[in-house]
Amino acid sequence: MEGSPIRHAVLQKVPLEAGLHLKSIKSCSRLVEKVIRVLQDNEGGLRIGQNKIQILGFADDLDIIGDSLSDTANAARVLEEAAKKIGLEINTEKTKIMELIESGEDPSESENLAYEKVSDFKYLGVTLSTKNDWSKEISIRINKAQRTFYALTKFFMLSRKTKARLYVAIIRPTLTYGCEAWTTTKQTERKLRTFEHRIWRKICGPVFDETTGNWRRRYNRELYDMLDLTTVTSFIKSQRIQWLGHIMRRRENEIVRVTLEWKPIGKRPRGRPRKRWIDVVEEDLKILGVENWRESVQDRDRWRSVVMAAKTLRE
Repeated sequence: MEGSPIRHAVLQKVPLEAGLHLKSIKSCSRLVEKVIRVLQDNEGGLRIGQNKIQILGFADDLDIIGDSLSDTANAARVLEEAAKKIGLEINTEKTKIMELIESGEDPSESENLAYEKVSDFKYLGVTLSTKNDWSKEISIRINKAQRTFYALTKFFMLSRKTKARLYVAIIRPTLTYGCEAWTTTKQTERKLRTFEHRIWRKICGPVFDETTGNWRRRYNRELYDMLDLTTVTSFIKSQRIQWLGHIMRRRENEIVRVTLEWKPIGKRPRGRPRKRWIDVVEEDLKILGVENWRESVQDRDRWRSVVMAAKTLRE
């Protein structure tokens, strides 16, 4: 969405806290749904094709979207008033405002909003930023996977096969959480591979070099031959391609597909534009030799073979 004319302040991560005792999660969900319906009837939001998006939600974490600060602030006030009527209140400490294109406005002064304005924050376990820069999130995932590895160290006295299974079942999922949405660069992919090779060397251990008469760590090609595992970068590519298939097989008027194919109207910011998610996926498909992917994606069996080819890709 970079380069669009949207100057919307996005009220992200708006947790609603109950002011009354809720007997069940189900009753809480119904209360939140009631609040959301009030906001959906409100004017404003972001127009994408024939669709209008003003609020996105998962459980009690809500995103209010608008194409201006005043539009978003008005929606936030409507939400707050609707929540108070049924005993809920917005947690102002956890609520944040984020602008995709900086307007220079101070929400606390221009709109009297007591929410902090940020350039990035964590939502549903993923760090989002105004610049669509995934390098920070990838660094966080690497650190989390590193801690997961240290927590499993006591199990690394087992067989190589068992250690490889632990990596695939526990460490790699921690490392690649949410990778379907990543827009990776050569630098971030190199960081991911470096971490993976470090774990693989722990799995395989050193080897005695008869030429030098010393123990040495294994070369990358030796790790590939011994473990025969999908590399982390190939795994990420396959997940993105698989997700593209899910999106493109939806109906043309569904919001997730409309958003992917939407072309914003307006002026781009100065400087070289960042790569979009679809640009990165198309590069992956080109490497795999897939032509006319928009036709191929409708064939599930054919697309499944493309996903498997991406997993076995050696870089």
